[in-house]
Amino acid sequence: MEEKTAIKNYYNQLASEYDDDRFNNSYGQYLHFQERQILVRRLGLLSKKSILDMGCGTGRFLDFAENGVDFSEGMLGEAKTKFPHHHLTVSDISKMPFDKSSFEAIYSLHVFMHLDLETIQKTIREAHRILKPNGILIFDFPSKTRRELINYQKDGWHGNTALDVNSIQQLTGGLFEMEGYEGVLIFPIHRVPVSLRSFFRKIDSWLCKSFLKKWASYHFVFLKKKTST
Repeated sequence: MEEKTAIKNYYNQLASEYDDDRFNNSYGQYLHFQERQILVRRLGLLSKKSILDMGCGTGRFLDFAENGVDFSEGMLGEAKTKFPHHHLTVSDISKMPFDKSSFEAIYSLHVFMHLDLETIQKTIREAHRILKPNGILIFDFPSKTRRELINYQKDGWHGNTALDVNSIQQLTGGLFEMEGYEGVLIFPIHRVPVSLRSFFRKIDSWLCKSFLKKWASYHFVFLKKKTST
C-alpha cells in the first residue's frame, strides 16, 4: 500500500510536466514512434468505443480509445484537457468500475513495469473480467533478458519490474492465450547522436519484429482472452 501511494504521489506531482519531460525530446520521440506503430497494427481496425486505455496517464495514446482509467488524478486531469469528450475515470486498474465483458481490447503502456507481481496478477484477472470473449490485452514491460545482459541493478519501484514471455504466461493463470510479442528499442539510443536517431529508428523497428526481438529493452505482449475459462 505504501508503494502504491508513493507511485500515485509521484505522478500527481509530475503530471503537468510529464509530456515535456518524457517525450518532448529525441529519445522520447524515438520510443513513442515504435510504440505507436505497434498500436496502429494491433488496434487500427477496432472501434475506439470498444477499447480501454488502462493506465492512460496524460493521454499519450488516447486517440486509440474513447475510454481511459488512471489512478493519478493529476495525470488524468491532463488527459481530460486533451480529450474532453472521452470517458475518463479515476480508478485502480486492479479493480475497475466496468461491467463484465465491456471491451474488445485493452492496452496498457508503461504501467506494469511499476507493479509487483501480485498486483500484475490481479490486474490481468480484472482485464479478463471486463474483456469480451476473444478480447485482446496488450501491455509492455522491461525485458528481463536485456536487463540481465547489461547487469541492470534495481533501485526503488520506478520501472523495476522486468519480465519475460514465460513469466507472463504464468502470471495469466491460464486466462489468456499468448498470440505473440514484439520488442521496442534494441539500440542503446541514448548513446547515438541526436542527428542520427531518426535513421536508427527505422532499423530498430525492423529488428524489434525479427528473431532479435528478445534482446530489445522492452517487450509488448499480445494476449487473447480464452473463452473456456
